Amino acid sequence: MNKHALLHKSKSEMAYAYDKETLHIWLRTAANDFKEVKLLYGDPFRYEPIDDDHINWVWKQENASDLVMEKRFSDAEYDYYFLSIKPEHLRVKYAFLLDDTYLYGVREIYDLSKDDPKKKFNLFNYFNFPFINEVDVISIPSWVKDTVWYEIFPERFRRGKHSTNKVTNEWGIPNRDVTNHMFFGGDLEGIIESLDYLQDLGITGIYFTPIFESPSSHKYDTTNYFKIDPAFGTNDQFKILVQEAHSRNIKVVLDAVFNHCGYDHPFFQDLVKHGESSIYKNAFFKRGEPLLNFKLNEQDKPLYHRGLIPNYHTFAFTPYMPKWNTEDELARKHLLDVAKFWIEAYDIDGWRLDVSNEVSHDFWRAFRQTVKAAKKDAFIFGENWDYSMPWLAGDQIDTVMNYELIYLIWQFFGHDPNIPTIKASELVRLTNKLLTAYPLQITENMFNLVDSHDTARILDRSKENKDLAYLTYLYMFSFPGTPTIYYGGEIGITGKHDPDNRRCMIWDEDKQDLDFKARIKNLIHLRKSNDAFSSSHFSFLYHDDQKQIIAYEKKGTDKLAFVLNASELAQTVHIPGLTGTNIESNDIIRESVTLKPYGYVIIKR
Repeated sequence: MNKHALLHKSKSEMAYAYDKETLHIWLRTAANDFKEVKLLYGDPFRYEPIDDDHINWVWKQENASDLVMEKRFSDAEYDYYFLSIKPEHLRVKYAFLLDDTYLYGVREIYDLSKDDPKKKFNLFNYFNFPFINEVDVISIPSWVKDTVWYEIFPERFRRGKHSTNKVTNEWGIPNRDVTNHMFFGGDLEGIIESLDYLQDLGITGIYFTPIFESPSSHKYDTTNYFKIDPAFGTNDQFKILVQEAHSRNIKVVLDAVFNHCGYDHPFFQDLVKHGESSIYKNAFFKRGEPLLNFKLNEQDKPLYHRGLIPNYHTFAFTPYMPKWNTEDELARKHLLDVAKFWIEAYDIDGWRLDVSNEVSHDFWRAFRQTVKAAKKDAFIFGENWDYSMPWLAGDQIDTVMNYELIYLIWQFFGHDPNIPTIKASELVRLTNKLLTAYPLQITENMFNLVDSHDTARILDRSKENKDLAYLTYLYMFSFPGTPTIYYGGEIGITGKHDPDNRRCMIWDEDKQDLDFKARIKNLIHLRKSNDAFSSSHFSFLYHDDQKQIIAYEKKGTDKLAFVLNASELAQTVHIPGLTGTNIESNDIIRESVTLKPYGYVIIKR
């Protein structure tokens, strides 16, 4: 027995309330260390006499017999055991019985073959879940889990038929590299005109990158949080957009850029003008004097130079984006007013939080209370690029953009010289780790993606091979969580890292890849029409490091097996026990599967 591999933590992602009466319990062990793991549990106060005089009392297990835990995941390093229980009185003490020999508890590991057998039921060594308080259960709006998201970068999505906003470039791909200083004229009118297209594709949720007044094309340097940027349209047009989206059963989520604002924001300009006498002096983080330790151009805007570190905290080191002090009373009120304004006045369905991991937990708690008071079923998800459990205890953010998943997709399927590749066995190991990193209700509502406005397009990472790119979508769409398409991904738009990934959407069907679009549309249909496809019950069946093939199973009303070939060679594999029907060709599969380069098969078992 490898004692060092044993891991369980009470009141954590390994022991949490899934709903008001259900606990989920996880245990990690070394791979192949035990044949069977059982859970002993019961109410900590449930003792009963064993004699008529009520002198000798013993603790009463809640379950009549020891419950065998399911070995949910396995890889070369660890086995992960899972069990769902419903404690009768919502309180529970529990311990793990390993091969009917070892008792793993909160303080020690007892060898029951050698130790006093009474130790098996000594609650001193039992883990404790004191009480399931319903108010503490992590609860995410019910509509989120079934959403298919579409991310729109408004300036590059569509220019309305009657638009008059000023542009610097004609719509399309310019003769030189796309930059963030180009304006192609995308606007709200164009988005409204495209809602039927999105509905036909199967989209049920839109995430907009920022749309508030700002001098840039990307709008992450906000000047006025209460006003739609005039280049995009008006507040009234945005209200129409939300209404039209809702009439098509499409949710609308906006980008909350509350880590920082733009250089032109009136609060910051007041600080620039009045210094220490400004009422907003504590709304930002001054680091020294002079505040502006850089030159200004003819428009009185910062001149950035390499190595510049402004005398105020910023996003990264850009002087154009001063960082908010969200503990300042004026700054906090301003931002929380924004949070509820767009919900109450325009009926948006939630917020995506930009740079959420750099903002204080205290502010996000206040933000959540404000948002949920304005709209109980509003969805809040953050831009966290790393492990995020500190934000996901139910008091701050609902879920996050699942960059931990995207890293695995890039490493296994992708081809980027700057990102180390992994073999199939590593994908299995790291995926198992990810699937046990969060409570299930978070995992099944994660904002999954293969690319975004902050990354290279997935087609670029796929060597411009559409079959390989499709594999990444298939894996993401069949993974627990909610899938996302970055605008134009469905028609084969490519692009390297920001800003090349922000090319104009192609609306001329003669220039779209309609075959790829049909494949993505069918993928959306498959996810919606088969509950196993969207199920959170995911487990690997097979992997081959040499062939770069993986097989995994999803369980719903039916069982689906997915076999994916991430190599450029045709491959045949034999997977014992894998039988069923190919859901696309209706061919019968009997353990052997032949896959074309970057091919796949989905089998109904």
